[in-house]
Amino acid sequence: MLVVFLLGAVATSPKAVYAAALPAYESSIQVQNLDTVAVANISIAYYNPDGSLAVLPAPYTNPVADTVQPGSSNTYLPIHPDVGFKGSVVVSSDKQIAIISNLTIAATNRALGTYTGVSQGGAAVYFPLVDKRNNVSVFSIQNASAVVANYVIDFVPLPGGGYADIADIPGTLQPGAAATYNMADYNGTTNWLGSIKVTASTGQIAGVLSNVNFRVPESPTNAVYTGFNSGSNSVIVPLVMEANNGNRTGTNCQNLGPGTATITMSYSPSAGYPDRPDDVFVDIPMNGLASKTFLDYGAPKWIGSATVTASGSNTIVCVVNQTRPERKNSNIYEGFDPSSASPAVVLPLIMTKNGNASNPTKTFTSINIASVDGTNISVTCDWKPMAGYPDLPDTTKSGAPALQFNQQTNFTPDNTKWIGSAVCTENGAKSIVAVVNQSREAMPTGYQRDVTSAYDGFNN
Repeated sequence: MLVVFLLGAVATSPKAVYAAALPAYESSIQVQNLDTVAVANISIAYYNPDGSLAVLPAPYTNPVADTVQPGSSNTYLPIHPDVGFKGSVVVSSDKQIAIISNLTIAATNRALGTYTGVSQGGAAVYFPLVDKRNNVSVFSIQNASAVVANYVIDFVPLPGGGYADIADIPGTLQPGAAATYNMADYNGTTNWLGSIKVTASTGQIAGVLSNVNFRVPESPTNAVYTGFNSGSNSVIVPLVMEANNGNRTGTNCQNLGPGTATITMSYSPSAGYPDRPDDVFVDIPMNGLASKTFLDYGAPKWIGSATVTASGSNTIVCVVNQTRPERKNSNIYEGFDPSSASPAVVLPLIMTKNGNASNPTKTFTSINIASVDGTNISVTCDWKPMAGYPDLPDTTKSGAPALQFNQQTNFTPDNTKWIGSAVCTENGAKSIVAVVNQSREAMPTGYQRDVTSAYDGFNN
């Protein structure tokens, strides 16, 4: 089973007369069959917020049955329900699959976000970065089990930030159902920044969060990430950067305890960049946040990866916010537990020059791969086309602890449109992790539009 979260009906604050309106979200789903020999038979079940199966328009019945060819992927855009559906999805398969979902905000200039589906829920969900300042977080909790889930949401303000505590919120969900919470409904009109822990007393839960900025209503931003069910003593971050043509990253790590922690961020440069000193954060309380944001300008350009560690027996979870403030670009990806890494990563959506003939701006992807142990790696990527696109030669790169494979230009022999997926393998069987960034080229000079998103590769 894989759970995919489509942000559903908003849960009303117990202190609010009216719940704040949700952004106009629209979803698409990409399902990849990880089996390279056999067809995957999949079932896509759409749930209303009360746990009932949604009624689908003809000719569909719920759940929707479909097949995915060996090593290939299916894209569902639009998804099967009628326009206006707000709910959640569970995708079942008789073969191993990987799923990503693009979550866009409909506006004059649409804002893009991407997140990954999860194979199971847990007794807790952690959101390391929760905002109510210029950005406002909207998060969903989904029941990923076959029994009713009862849970409590605990809001933890940024240590030393002067933000107020927010009262816990209880909730109940039927199997498959999801509830959505908008931070605009909490803490009155006062700003807030921190993290969240959601604990289930029954059932198993999963979650997704969208950080939205509507300061320019016609050009919002949307940075989306999947919540964590557990942490690890160290976390691998495949891509961090400073002053990279106006792009920067901010790394945000939540201490899951069991006690107060020192959190250390250590960096490994990509080829051609110098070493840089660690960043150390002391006395981070349980469920508290350590945050480091690099500069977009005013510092030497630097690109690399990072390893974040917690002192003692403490565990952490981390997300990385990638922004280009002058262009209103914003996205988030999740840091990796080193124990989940492997010599191969699966990337369900890779593309170049993706767009129609009438639009000069085209979508492309870029892959960043990092070693878990900080040593140099050699990686070969096998490109797997969707139906109608050519098979491409494998690509190999090596010579640094962090490598980039960019699909923007000259990815295909004739530099034309290509859509597919990839499997990237470390040639010496070292463990690696990967993040995929999606963006658009040939944007107008001085544009302000959120055209970026990011997702974690699946270790296989």
